[in-house]
Amino acid sequence: MGTSPINPANIDPIDLMVEVIEEHSPESIWRGSRLEGYRQLGNTNRGQIGESFIQRYLSSANISVSNGSRTSPTDLVIAGQPFEVKTASLGANGTFQFNHVRLDRTYNYLLCLGICPDKIVFNAWRKGVLSEGGAGSLVRMAEGQSTTHKLTKRLAEMKPIEELVDWIIEEAQEP
Repeated sequence: MGTSPINPANIDPIDLMVEVIEEHSPESIWRGSRLEGYRQLGNTNRGQIGESFIQRYLSSANISVSNGSRTSPTDLVIAGQPFEVKTASLGANGTFQFNHVRLDRTYNYLLCLGICPDKIVFNAWRKGVLSEGGAGSLVRMAEGQSTTHKLTKRLAEMKPIEELVDWIIEEAQEP
């Protein structure tokens, strides 16, 4: 006689599904991280969190920061300069993908904030440098459109967040 079929009455379907998901899931670099909750948020919330973090972080260093409204073409005004802020988390492949970078918006700098399991990093570029490819390749988000791009950066191309205040003072202060 063959083995008897599994009796579904003896199996918790949720436990079974969790087991199957774990077998098919790569090991998460985020497991146990204090910042793991960031990965569970929707994209809009992630962007708002990044902007709020930058605003509070720079304000604590006595750098003037104000935010645009939800419909404003500028995310933040930092030291008198309009900034577009993009926030992304580190992927398993060691890169950040900053989405919806638009060159048709009114800003002088793009600030990319990267959230890692154990640290926070950034990089920033003048809009002219960005549009000329100086930050890397801008890839269209969707076929057939030309205004919304993504910018992929390796962790090695980012700077520790602790250097942001000096970067602002050196690079972005209003004359």
